[in-house]
Amino acid sequence: MERLWEELWQRTRELEVERNRLIGILNSITDGVFTIDENWRITSWNRAAEEITGYAAEEVIGRPCAEVLRGGRCGQGCPMQRTLETGKPTLSVEVEIQHKSGRLVPISVNTALLHDENGEVIGAVETFRDLSALRRLTREVQERYGFGNIVGKSKAMQSVYELLDLVAETDATVLILGESGTGKELVARAIHYNSPRKHGPFVAVNCAALTESLLESELFGHEKGAFTGAIRSKPGRFELANGGTLFLDEIGEISPAVQVKLLRFLDQRTFERVGGTQPISVDVRIIAATNRDLWKEVQEGRFREDLFYRLNVVPIHLPPLRERKDDIPLLVEHFLEKLNKRLRRDVKRVSAEAMQCLLEYPWPGNVRELENAIEQALVRCRGEEILPQHLPANVCADTSRQTLDLSAPDLLDAAERQAILVALHEAGGKRAEAARRLGVSKVTLWRKMKKHGLV
Repeated sequence: MERLWEELWQRTRELEVERNRLIGILNSITDGVFTIDENWRITSWNRAAEEITGYAAEEVIGRPCAEVLRGGRCGQGCPMQRTLETGKPTLSVEVEIQHKSGRLVPISVNTALLHDENGEVIGAVETFRDLSALRRLTREVQERYGFGNIVGKSKAMQSVYELLDLVAETDATVLILGESGTGKELVARAIHYNSPRKHGPFVAVNCAALTESLLESELFGHEKGAFTGAIRSKPGRFELANGGTLFLDEIGEISPAVQVKLLRFLDQRTFERVGGTQPISVDVRIIAATNRDLWKEVQEGRFREDLFYRLNVVPIHLPPLRERKDDIPLLVEHFLEKLNKRLRRDVKRVSAEAMQCLLEYPWPGNVRELENAIEQALVRCRGEEILPQHLPANVCADTSRQTLDLSAPDLLDAAERQAILVALHEAGGKRAEAARRLGVSKVTLWRKMKKHGLV
């Protein structure tokens, strides 16, 4: 009898050790986890479940899960019920439960059956992940890149909005046309974040910033040993954008070889990595943009006609700022609000004289140049009102209105910036031609454009 009690005590101790070990494992999991018995009563409740729901384990053990979670689908086809009825697990089902405080918490749920050593069902287990932060981030991104963030009420912009509304709900390839600084990437992001692909990735590539060989590898990826320095395989932007949108900025800059590979993808929806032979299929929407006249490039033999038609399914023309000057006051108000926060300023308005400068200036750098000018003015302004002397020298060219003494470096910067803008304008937006006119390399031009806020 004494031996029997000793064995029983030893077995009880082993079970207690095993129970504590399992509790430790459960509490180390960052997702909420709980189990129920065949009567739907909660039998375990980990620390993450406590944090997500606000209920401590001692408050819920032994209670029906529907009584605790109070979800909209509790007892009416919830994932746990479906698993108990069908015997099949559920994966990544999104539902809402109530926090102890009463607020709704969005969660993603996985469920599975629990069996004893004889294979009999003894309950079920549910893991759940709080989606509140993800939902909040998604809302912030959608607000940031929503159509409402594209500022303008002019007739020219109203036509753009109408087209954006139509194209966003489709999966059509889009070609955004417009001068540098008109907001092509902002429009591309707005299309993505208002489309059925909004929960997928948005991947942007500036085709002008990379050499031909680097661009091909960047877009399509490469296999190990494909070229010197390729010490491991690397997925390209097409693979990274799977399930989402790939934005190809400055598409007019790509080489004939890359044009061929892009055309093949648009035709077959497959591609091969550099140095690879295995076809890779991805689900990607293409949005391209250019500041060039692509049809002229086609006629002059620099851009493939068949690729042009593949990209030009839905063209969106963004008007230059000089053609929608009615929008300048709205844009200035928008940039004041945005930049005041970022620069920790409290500038409330722009004087009538300064606004006249802004309205008269031709804005070769478009909206990006306007934002840059307002930012520069905010840095210089120490009061509540932007005056003409706070604006860049080239914006208020009439020196009688310039009361702020500019240093020699400031004057040189202004002159350099204006020279770049003039060269780009004369070259029709073609950076290679603008670089030739300025007597610098494309890389040097790109670096200086970046310095002056022109890219």
